[in-house]
Amino acid sequence: MRELSVLIQTIIGGIGIGSLYALVALGTSMIYRSMGLINFAHGSIYMVGTYLGMIWYTGMIKGLELPYSISFILGVLLCAAFGVIIERVFRRLADVDLRNMLLGTIGLGFILDNLMIIIFGAEGFAVDSPLSLKPIIIAGIRVLPQNILLISVASVLLIGLQIFLTKSKIGKAMRASQMDRDIARTMGIHVNMTNAITFAIGFGLAAAAGILAAPIVYVNPAMGSAVGTKGFASAVMGGLGNIPGAILGGILFGIIEAISAGYISSQYTKGISFIIVLVVLMFMPSGILGEKIVDKV
Repeated sequence: MRELSVLIQTIIGGIGIGSLYALVALGTSMIYRSMGLINFAHGSIYMVGTYLGMIWYTGMIKGLELPYSISFILGVLLCAAFGVIIERVFRRLADVDLRNMLLGTIGLGFILDNLMIIIFGAEGFAVDSPLSLKPIIIAGIRVLPQNILLISVASVLLIGLQIFLTKSKIGKAMRASQMDRDIARTMGIHVNMTNAITFAIGFGLAAAAGILAAPIVYVNPAMGSAVGTKGFASAVMGGLGNIPGAILGGILFGIIEAISAGYISSQYTKGISFIIVLVVLMFMPSGILGEKIVDKV
């Protein structure tokens, strides 16, 4: 019975970290669908979004300390606005050469990482949890309140986004633009606007992931590297460009990581997780949900 409780507890922890990967993977997939671009700076966006939220919550701006919930909203909105600005930059590069745009994302990542070091320093800081540190115990299963908050908010964001994309007029326009930009233009859809909204959502989701993770991880300018890589791997495993696949890939990656750390060794966690991703792609090259992506080059 105790072993079952430990397993369930491990899986819940994996779902928590997997929710972060899913949010990052979802932004990666959406941007890929909109412009045919793999944003290698998405991990850095996750890091910047974390800082944009935590500067308010931790009182880094003297005389201005806001509650966690308001800091969360501000951080997400500021990062979303930053996404709109970056889309305008990449839009010009896309008209020249997609390869230039790809290199631009790598350069953007370096710029953001070093900019955060210049502004906030390289050492980083710990963030106090807005919730109790005492775990909630249900049937022998111990779960931190922050982990419950993380899973709950991430679930609301993911479900809300799915409803927005499938039910709203703007969401349908975004999906049409992602399927075929030229045909979407002939139907009167403002493709540049839908791309800007896509970047805003993708960047906002990355910020949400970082702010939710801040009380659990150590906030520093290097925090985005691993998460960005795992988010990309999750998107590929689920099916790059496939929104449900990105969510599924993130959750599975988190569960695999948690189980391998809990039952094998934390030293081999990264290796085991990526080996499983490779095995999945060997048998399902398009990912688990295997949507065939239209070539936009």
